[in-house]
Amino acid sequence: MTALKSRAFTVVRALFKIGLLSCFALGALLVLGQLAGVVAQRPEWVTGASELFFVPTIAAAAAFGVLGFIGNYLRPGAGGPEEE
Repeated sequence: MTALKSRAFTVVRALFKIGLLSCFALGALLVLGQLAGVVAQRPEWVTGASELFFVPTIAAAAAFGVLGFIGNYLRPGAGGPEEE
């Protein structure tokens, strides 16, 4: 069972890193798009960036959080209820 847990942790850790990068990139695109709209005084850019990037950013953040939660339980040496 330990080998399976270690393998699952490796996969979850890789997905966690991808989730972190995607969450950061989408959030940056959202903010930069809105900032460009404010600077250029184009309100349609602000709402367009929000409509385009808001939901994917929230989904990436939620997936990132769930993967972090799962990874915490799978990490080697993590004391579960049976190990404490």
